Amino acid sequence: MKEREQVALLIIETECKNDTEALITSSRRIISRREVNCKEDEYSSDNQCCKKCRSGFVKNVSCPTDVTKHCAPCQKGKEFMNHPNDLDKCLRCKLCDSNFGWEVVKNCTPEEDTQCDCAKNHFCNHTRCDACSPCTICGSGVIEKQCTRDSDTVCGMKDPATLWWIALVALVALVLLAIAGAIVWYKKKQKHLTINTGLPGNGVYKGEHENVPLIVEDVDLSSHIPGIVAEMTLTEVKKFVRHHHVSEPAIDQSIQDFPGDTSEQKIRLFRVWYQSHGMKGAYGTLIRSLRELKMCAVADKIEQKLKAAISSSQEGGQSYNPDSEQSKTCTQEGRNSYNESAELSKASTASLEETLHRVT
Repeated sequence: MKEREQVALLIIETECKNDTEALITSSRRIISRREVNCKEDEYSSDNQCCKKCRSGFVKNVSCPTDVTKHCAPCQKGKEFMNHPNDLDKCLRCKLCDSNFGWEVVKNCTPEEDTQCDCAKNHFCNHTRCDACSPCTICGSGVIEKQCTRDSDTVCGMKDPATLWWIALVALVALVLLAIAGAIVWYKKKQKHLTINTGLPGNGVYKGEHENVPLIVEDVDLSSHIPGIVAEMTLTEVKKFVRHHHVSEPAIDQSIQDFPGDTSEQKIRLFRVWYQSHGMKGAYGTLIRSLRELKMCAVADKIEQKLKAAISSSQEGGQSYNPDSEQSKTCTQEGRNSYNESAELSKASTASLEETLHRVT
């Protein structure tokens, strides 16, 4: 009798346990269904549905419920967001760097990124294009296929005899042009400048300013940029470009484009300044600004490097004359760089005079 009662109790307990588990499972399914019941323009966050911001906007609260109040617009011309989102920061607009052959096809808007393409007389035939290359100029003068934005020029060939005569004429023209240029340059210097041959400091041109080394202020710095920034730290380059009002977004973009590569970051920052300033007066502005910022040693090193690089092509009457008060703030080492430049000018002038006497 006792055995039958025990069996009956066991059956009742088993049925109660099954009913309880079924009830718990059913409750979990109901809760789970409630958690994923968000609309297409919404997203789930902490068991509640939040509104997605539309293109051109990002959220300014953790869970937007009203897109007109809880979504902030991207900054025009600097930021964009091209899809509905639940982000709290806009994306930065892309820069079309002309130094890499790019030009702007369509400006950046809050809803769309900048569109770049190869500039005129440039092309890129790669699927992923990091830089556009200059179109080939046909030395023969025969073009079989014009350069396009995705293919280079295809050149043809002229008759060998014709090419020989063209080369000969071009060579004669270059020689005559070089002689004429040297004569004009020499006469101009004789007219406007007097060479001091009897005192210490011989070889320094004396004109409007005393003891000023001959330097072309409008020299093109494009090919010298890597050498210039090699003498500066990244902090010094940032300080220089900020001094000339380069925007913080442009500085940040240049740093982000080359993560971990300090050399490329410095080159890109300097190119941003040089592109906005232009070639005219850039050399003088560079040296003058470095002295104003108390980076005299850097200014002296860059000045010496540039003088050595362009000493063979110093032509024209413009001379760089740093402000006298700014020069006083620099070290004796900085002032000695001018004397070194004077010696270079003396040697260059003596060589030119000897060449001209031989020609005449």
